[in-house]
Amino acid sequence: MRLCTALALVAASAGVARADRDPPSIPDTVDDAPAGDCHAALDAAGVRWEATTRPGIADAVIVTGPIAGVTYASTSEHQPPLVLDCSLVVSLAIAGRYITDLGIDHAIYSSAYQIRNVRGTNRRSKHSYGLALDVHVWSGPQAGTLSVERDFEQGQGDDIDCVGAPATEAGMALKILECQLIRSGLFYLVLNPDYDADHYNHYHLEARPWAKRPHLRATTPALH
Repeated sequence: MRLCTALALVAASAGVARADRDPPSIPDTVDDAPAGDCHAALDAAGVRWEATTRPGIADAVIVTGPIAGVTYASTSEHQPPLVLDCSLVVSLAIAGRYITDLGIDHAIYSSAYQIRNVRGTNRRSKHSYGLALDVHVWSGPQAGTLSVERDFEQGQGDDIDCVGAPATEAGMALKILECQLIRSGLFYLVLNPDYDADHYNHYHLEARPWAKRPHLRATTPALH
């Protein structure tokens, strides 16, 4: 796995959200976007998309190409189109630099838009609103194949040292990615196998609805 160089470049900054590297064309607040438009933020980020409608999704879009250099593919053999709320797609687009910095250009997901309850409750999952995506595998020419189920090393990192000391390159890459996504402030939740047994094999990435996030970047890190 040709990952050492990529890890060396990003490990030192894994605990810091690099807001100073934001492309200036991507609005940092809803008010800065033309007419407060999430679609304008997608266009500014270079995302290829089409508007659609789905029950439960406030602003449904179909993603028709890679998001910031990362191709998202379903575990389903039928390869359904990726349908999400625009707000989550904007977060994925701006977070793309953290992902590609690690040599990743593909992500395999299971659950995207799916109307269902949180396991064991009567509360709707954020997947029901297109605001959550479960990624099981990250891969790329430099990163190789990073399986959350196989490669994630539990119990690493703390509030001071987010990454900790994973024993393998794959474990290190997954932990750096987790820390970058959490500290970026772009996601409301970033859940992984450390959270509970239901997340033993994936990263759960969740955003708030566009109307409820006056700033694209949160003032506090994502809960995890």
